Parts: sequence; C-alpha cells; structure tokens
Amino acid sequence: MIHDHDLLAKVRRESYAAEQYVTDEVSLEREDAMERYLGATYGDEQEGRSSIITREVLETIEWAMPSLLSVFASGDRIVEYVPEGPEDVQAADQATDLANHVFYKENNGFLILNTWFKDALLSKQGVVKTFYEEKEKTTEEEYQGLTEDQYQVFVNDETVTIKETGITDEFGNEIAEMEGDDGIMQAQAFDFDMMGNPIPRQVFYNVEIERTVNKGGIKVECIPPEEFFVSRKGSDPDEATYLEHRPSITRSDLISQGYDRDVIMGLPADDRNDPQGEEEARFGNSTHDDERADPAMKELTLHESYIYIDPDDTGIATRYKVIWVGSTILDKEPCEHQPFSLVEPIPIPHRAYGLSLADLVSPLQRIKTVIMRQTLDNLYLANNPEREVDINNIVSMDDLLMSRAGGIKRVKKMGSIREIAHPFVAQHSFPMLQGIDQMISERTGVSDAVTGIDADVLSNETATASNNQKAAANQRLEMFARIFAETGVRHLFKTILRLLVQHQDVPKIIRIRNEFVTMDPRSWNAEMDVQIDVGLGHGNKDQKVAYLRALLVEQKELLFQYGGMNGMVTPRDMYNTYEKLVKAVGMKSADGYMNEPPEGPLPPPQPQPDPNQALIQGQMQIENLKAQSRMSETQMKMMADEKAAERKFQMEMIDKQIDREKLQIEREKIAAGDRQTAAKLKSDEDKAAANLMIQSRKAQEDATQKDRDRAIDLIEREKDRQAQREATIIKN
Repeated sequence: MIHDHDLLAKVRRESYAAEQYVTDEVSLEREDAMERYLGATYGDEQEGRSSIITREVLETIEWAMPSLLSVFASGDRIVEYVPEGPEDVQAADQATDLANHVFYKENNGFLILNTWFKDALLSKQGVVKTFYEEKEKTTEEEYQGLTEDQYQVFVNDETVTIKETGITDEFGNEIAEMEGDDGIMQAQAFDFDMMGNPIPRQVFYNVEIERTVNKGGIKVECIPPEEFFVSRKGSDPDEATYLEHRPSITRSDLISQGYDRDVIMGLPADDRNDPQGEEEARFGNSTHDDERADPAMKELTLHESYIYIDPDDTGIATRYKVIWVGSTILDKEPCEHQPFSLVEPIPIPHRAYGLSLADLVSPLQRIKTVIMRQTLDNLYLANNPEREVDINNIVSMDDLLMSRAGGIKRVKKMGSIREIAHPFVAQHSFPMLQGIDQMISERTGVSDAVTGIDADVLSNETATASNNQKAAANQRLEMFARIFAETGVRHLFKTILRLLVQHQDVPKIIRIRNEFVTMDPRSWNAEMDVQIDVGLGHGNKDQKVAYLRALLVEQKELLFQYGGMNGMVTPRDMYNTYEKLVKAVGMKSADGYMNEPPEGPLPPPQPQPDPNQALIQGQMQIENLKAQSRMSETQMKMMADEKAAERKFQMEMIDKQIDREKLQIEREKIAAGDRQTAAKLKSDEDKAAANLMIQSRKAQEDATQKDRDRAIDLIEREKDRQAQREATIIKN
C-alpha cells in the first residue's frame, strides 16, 4: 500500500497543476464575465463624462434561462430509464418515478437546474455534485409507567439506547433490579410470604432513552465554479486523471461529519483573509473577520480529490478519493465512480473548459458601452455647449458659472461670450447599436423573436414565415439544451440510480400521481441507460403541438376503423399522445384531465342489434306516440270544457249580483218617498244595469271563443308534430 506521505505528495502535485491551469487560462475570463454580469465598472471612467454600462451579458443569459429550464422542468418524467431486457421493464418505470422524485422533490430540482445552467452560461462550466449523505438524528425521550411488553419493545429496537431505567410497583414503590442471563437488568417480579412462597406483583418501567434515526439520503448540490478543479485533459470527467472539490469549511462542520476532534482542532486555519479573483468578483471586496471568531468556526480549505493511483504496484491505476487539509490526510478510500456532473454550453473538443455565453457577449458589451457613452456625451454637449469668453470684458465670473432660464450675463462689450458649436452626430450611433444587437443574436440564439418582443414577427405575411424565423432563432438554444441533456443531466441521473441501488437498503414509500407507491431499488439494474426527453429536433412548440394532434387523429381513425383489437393502437397509446400534447402546451401532466387506461387493447365490441328487432322497436315507438297524441288531445278538450264551465259560473254570479243591486235600489226609492224621482232613477239604473250585463256577457263569450280557438289550434299543432315524428321513425 502507498504511504500517506507519498500519496499526499502525488495529490498535491496534481492539485497544483489543475489550479495553475485554471488560474492561467480560465479564472480571469470567469472573473471578467461575473463583473460584466453584475455591471461592474471598467476602470476607465472619466469625471464629467458618461459612465453608463450596458448589460448585454445579463440580458442574454436571463433571456436564455427560461427556454432552457422549460425543457427540463416542464413535466414529472423528463428523464426516463431504458430497460436492458424484459426483466427490467417494471424496474425501469419505477426507477424513473423514484429518481425524478429524488431530484425534483427531495432536492428542489428546479432551483438546482437554475443555478447549474446559469453557472454554465456565465462561467463556462456548471458543476453538480451528487452523493449519499450519511446523516443521523438523535433525540432524547422519557417514558413513565411502561409495562413489561412495552419495555421490551425499546430493548429490541436497534435505534434505541436505554440510558436509565427505574422500576416501580403499582403503588409507586421502587423495585430492586437483578442482572439477567443476557446481561440486561430485570425487575425482581415477586416477593416472598412468611412461609417463603413467591408472591408475584405487577411492575412498571420508567425509562430514559436515546433514539438515533438515519436521515441519510441522496444529496444533489451545485458547486461554485471557482471551487472545482480538473486536470488539463479532463474533457470527460469520468476519464479525467484528476478532479477536485475545494470548499472552505469550518472546523465545526468537519467534526460533525465524524472526523476526530483533536485532529481537526489542531489543523491550521486559512492564512488568507481577503477574497481573491473569482470570489471577489462574486461577493465583492470584503474581508473575512476571523480574528474574533470561535476556534470551532474558523474556516479551513478542504481538498476532496479524485485521483488515479496504483497503490499495490500492479501496473493498473485505480481511482481513489482522498480528503486532506494542509499536510494532513483525513480519509482515503477507493471509489469506482466520481460524483461530479458537468454542463458546458459550447464545449471545445479535448479541452476541460469550453466557452460560455458571457465569453461571446462580453466583448460586444464593451463596444456597446463605449458607443453609448460617446452618444450620451455628444447629446450632453449639444444641449449644454461650451463657451468662448473674453474675460477682460466680463463683469462677473459668477454669471458664467450659474446657468438658469432667463439668466443675465453682464459684459462690458457685446460678443464677449460666444458658444462653441458641437454638432449632434449621435443619430449615427443607432445603426451601429442595432448591428451589435444583431451580432449578439447570431452568436447566442437569443433574439427578439425568441423573447417575444419583436413586433415585426407579428406582421409577417404568413404564420409559417413567423414560425420559421422563430425556429431558426431557437436552434442555438436548442443545441445548448441537447448538450446539457447528453452530458451533465444524463450523468446526474445515472449517478442517482446507482446511489439508490447501493444505499436504499429498505423499501421506500413515495407519492406518485396522487398515489402512495412502495419501491425497493435493491433489485434494480444500476446500469440502465438514461433517455432524456427534451423535445428537440421537431421544430418549435406550435409545430410539436400540430404534430401531436395529427398523430392523435390517425390513432382515432385506426381505433374506429379496426376496433380495439387492431394490434396497432391501444387506449394506452392514445393516452401517451394526450399526455405529450398536454405537456407540449405548457401543462405539467395529464393528471386531472384524463385517467390512465389499463394496458392492452380494448375489449371486443358488442354484437350489432338485429335489424328486424330495430324495426319492431320503431313500430312500437310509433304506437306509443299515437297513444300519447290521443291522450294529449283528450286532455286539451277537457281543459277547454273546464275553462268554459268556469266562465259560465262567473257570468251567473254577475247576474245575481246585478239582481241584488236592483233590489237595493228599489228599497231606497220607497224609503225616499219620491215616486217620480224613483221612477226616473229606476229607469236610468235599469238601463245601466242592462248595458253592463250585455257588455259582460259579450266579453265572456269572446273569451270563451278565444279559449276554444286556442285549444283547437294546439290540437292541430300536436297532430302535425306527431305526424312528423312518425315519418322520421319510419325513415330511420
């Protein structure tokens, strides 16, 4: 075995070489990209001149991010595992659900993707580290009055450590303990009477326990690019001879991870107090105030190195994981796989680092900043021109220094103050600025058509032209997405599957599509391939939706024409198309819109009904309609007769009321004693009563006739509708 001293020397050499490679060629470019993204000054600003800084780097990256994230975070099964054989079909489906659950739910996958991709677009490379985190949670608990069976549950629980036990009887009296055959203290569960016979008694246990629960799980975290180092020829991280994660970590964190306290407290703290390079560009120029910090909170530079070595001198190198601080190796172990997943928007073949969007845009931002500053300076001078002054003819210099509307300049001689003309030429800058924007669009694929702010796109003669323009603009972004999918994302999910099979030693219960499912990864194939559905290569979103709809129409026609046993299309196939269509329009999944059908074809169709039976049923329907028609006609006649009888009864009541009024009038006439007046009154009242009776009877007769006419009309209409229904049934 290789000695720690020799191993440390080899690791240090590789670490220094990787650091020099990054420092000489990469770090300065990433530092500049970060400053351009944050809008830092260039250092050449002049007092009295414009110091504006354009933000093309920020705008380009932020506009590219939504398109990239929508590819990988728009559904629940973006990544799927491909079975290697028939025995892996069910396992692949379960592994897909569990891996996506681990990444998106347990590790907040959306935020990880956001940081990961933005690091790549800004700093050449995005790095994600995936590992199984051993994490235990210890709690102290206290229980009173436990029975023997309840106490034995704690004794047999491997996660429980009994710290203290007290035993009492039913009256609260303490009971002596004795050591059992297994070494565990047990209660003396009986007394003795005067004759020496045992007397059993009930005992209760009062215990203090310490419960340790394993809270470990798969951890996915983004690493700042300045903390990751790779050998010069590390274009493929799985084949790189050296990889290193170099974070700053406190002594307290190392001790909590299980390292020896005395060793950790004896390690020297970092001797640098000021951030440098990329760290300063990211966090600003602020100093670390470690002088008054607790010794446990002082930071150390931890080196987690992955290196190929030949410890047994067999001639075959093996990858080792070495953790070291300063000149002390804290841990070392062989490891088959490395935990880092890398994404780069523009990889350069055979190089560890490629190019970022910031590398493409940063020079153009510099040019645009210069032009904008000159444009604003020219505008300022045109609006506030300089003056030529004859100081011998000036009364007061304060007049020259104070400029206001309606102000007065006191001079001894006219023409002593004269403006120096500065022609306005800034309008010539705007075509240049537009040209720079076009260059940025061509380099990055981020254009106004993609962002949706180009009004000209909507004014094209056809929708096809608009779609083609947008699709062409998306090609560069789609290329970025495909590169991300085939490199870092694929490696990430292969690592997750490998860790699930290796560390998930008990079945896991998760909620998938509103159902709780039990999964046991121990029997899965850890080497299943990964398929990533990024939706590329089929045009833009509108085109994909159109393709899916056309496919759905073809599936429906096959099912309708050949039935559910056609052997080509099943309801499950149509459901899959619907699900992809739902995702294509921007929704997360098809849940809530349709139910997932069972596997297999549709059951055979039901036999067609007998035509003769259909004819008999039609004739029966006609007879039923005729009977209903006759019944309706009879009911309408009865209603008309009832209304006529009601009208007649009302007329009789009116006649009786008139008679009663006449009698009352006669009585009043006799009581008055005026026969002549009574006679005249009688004549007038008789005439009025007669007229009233005639008008009332006429109105009653008119209303009755109208009711009869209306009833007859309804009957005729019902007969016509009945005839039409019979004709329709006979025709069918």
